[in-house]
Amino acid sequence: MINRQFIFILCILLPNIVLGQSRKTYTPREMRQDIDSMVKYLQEAHPNPFYKYPKSSFLKDVNRVKNNLHRNLDKVGFYLAIEPLLGNLDDGHTDLHISQFYNSLNPIVLPYNFKLSTQKPFISCQGTYTGVKTQLPPGAEIISINNIPAPKIVNDIIDLNTGENRLFRAEFGATRFYFYLEALYKANGICHIKYKSKGLVKNITLKGIRKNVLDKMANEQAGGNGSSDPVYSLQLINGNETAIINFRSFDWDGFKAFTDSAFRVIKEKNVQNLIINLINDGGGSSDVGDEFFQYILDKPFTQYAKVLEKNSALLKVRLREHRVGKSLDSADKVLLAKSNGSLDTNYYGKIPITDNPLRFNGRVILLVNIETYSSAADFAQCFKYYKRGIVIGEETGGLIKSYGDIVTAHLPNSQLELSVSSKLYYNVGTDENDWRGVTPDIFSSPEKALQRALEYIKAQKKTH
Repeated sequence: MINRQFIFILCILLPNIVLGQSRKTYTPREMRQDIDSMVKYLQEAHPNPFYKYPKSSFLKDVNRVKNNLHRNLDKVGFYLAIEPLLGNLDDGHTDLHISQFYNSLNPIVLPYNFKLSTQKPFISCQGTYTGVKTQLPPGAEIISINNIPAPKIVNDIIDLNTGENRLFRAEFGATRFYFYLEALYKANGICHIKYKSKGLVKNITLKGIRKNVLDKMANEQAGGNGSSDPVYSLQLINGNETAIINFRSFDWDGFKAFTDSAFRVIKEKNVQNLIINLINDGGGSSDVGDEFFQYILDKPFTQYAKVLEKNSALLKVRLREHRVGKSLDSADKVLLAKSNGSLDTNYYGKIPITDNPLRFNGRVILLVNIETYSSAADFAQCFKYYKRGIVIGEETGGLIKSYGDIVTAHLPNSQLELSVSSKLYYNVGTDENDWRGVTPDIFSSPEKALQRALEYIKAQKKTH
């Protein structure tokens, strides 16, 4: 199984406002040791970490960071110092993570959703968290926060995220916007915001809420189930003529039961149009995509043409961890016997089509955006390559030739978790220079993509 789950990182320690907890710090010597370990793991496990950013420039940056470590730093301070090193590599699967550490601290959260962009409006309000009273108007353009201009905030956040393009890094950074307000700008839970709404410029002061309080509110809103937003959902519209399947991630948990149920309903209701919504889908297991294609394709297929794999000690450690309590098979033994640092290229054959009475043969439309990533982008490329339907939205953030299948290690002193890509995937239909996302047939903003799909369906009805 190819697990290309995009690592959605919850960064981060809230400085100066966590009460009753000791703040462990690390000496410059310890941090330099950790940086050396990070560089070592990166070069040992990644097929080519410097595919875009020159190795000489990277090592120069590393030395600069090491030379600027003159005092003890806590974990978040150390993270802020070294994360930009990985950001320069343009690989969203190679990253540092401190989510468990962060979650244990019960930080203060600014309970608003924001959209970040590389062009104006750089920051806009998308609304509040569930259950929180709105004070900042949805759609408001943020001019500054605590007197820090919006363009600077966005650029600072881009520098602290990994990914193949700056827009994706901005939009992904928006998912943990409150962290940056605290870690970078020491907001201490209070944000003085200057914004523009309906042509008027106004000022407002917002106060954050403790994370455990927000979690309790969200759980109550979900009726005690812990989540009100399922991974998969089906919606029928236009008198059951059109079905919409929403994917939040390519997660196996509940997938088979959902797809059987959904396509049974689609068949019973004689649905003519299917819209598959992969907007903001960060990926997961590519096997989910393979299984889903069994419901919409009628000929053999493959999502991948080939994969280049780097053999390393970390890859072998991952294999042994996955096989704890199980016997090693012949393929496992072959991998463990390979020389660390060697490269293998594997080619993919087509997957046969199985008998499936629930297969859908009607019109299919796929919705994507810049945050369609990893296995979700792989699915989109396969969908487009085999001409199953049209793609509407933005170019995907996930590339059709990209690194993935992470191995992990912990830096020896700070214990920051490092993930490193171990493989280079070539999607079906990919050329050597295809460092790009899946391009849509009809371009649209994520907010209008569904409407564009419905307009397309209506137009097609008129022509037939």
